[in-house]
Amino acid sequence: MPYVLKHNLTSQIYTCTLINGYRLPYYGTKYWDDEDTAAAEALPFLLAQSVDNGEAWEPLELTENQLKMCNVKLKNDPQLSLYWDDENRTLRVSASPSGS
Repeated sequence: MPYVLKHNLTSQIYTCTLINGYRLPYYGTKYWDDEDTAAAEALPFLLAQSVDNGEAWEPLELTENQLKMCNVKLKNDPQLSLYWDDENRTLRVSASPSGS
C-alpha cells in the first residue's frame, strides 16, 4: 500500500511538483511504497523541498485507488490542495485563496 504525507494539525496531504516516468513535471502527491521507506525518507524529502516544519508531517497509508484519486482531484493545478478526512477516510480538494 502506498504512503503519503499528512499534516498533523491541518490534515493536508503533501503535494508538490514531481517528475513522471516520461521526465515531465506535474503537480501531484508524493508517495512511498511502504511505511518504513516513507518514515525514513519523509523528513529529508521535506527539507529538500524547503518545508520548515517537516516534523509536522506523518505518513498516511492510502489504497492504490485513493492515491490515484489524489492526482485526479489535483488536476495538475498547484492552486489546489488536498485534505484527508479521517472519519470518512476520504479526500477533499480545496482551492488556495492566495493563488500560490
